[in-house]
Amino acid sequence: MAETIAVHVPRDSLGSELSEALDARRLHAELVDGDESCSLRVSFAEAEHDRLMAEVTVAIDSWLAERDLPLVVQRADGGFVLRPPGD
Repeated sequence: MAETIAVHVPRDSLGSELSEALDARRLHAELVDGDESCSLRVSFAEAEHDRLMAEVTVAIDSWLAERDLPLVVQRADGGFVLRPPGD
């Protein structure tokens, strides 16, 4: 089962808006209504491996851009290969 955290909000409308904002950041937020409260149950929307691959891609792309290196990132064998474009 995925790890979750609770985020308590003062009303449903804020919970819905926050859920959409979290979704844009690859987080899943389920609205949980209580008798007198509203909360979100938040977890990662993707599996840990998928999140790791996405974060590593962003970090490598940023590193390559900072150094102006003429390489691209390609997924291969569960990891990555840095190669010249067009290869």
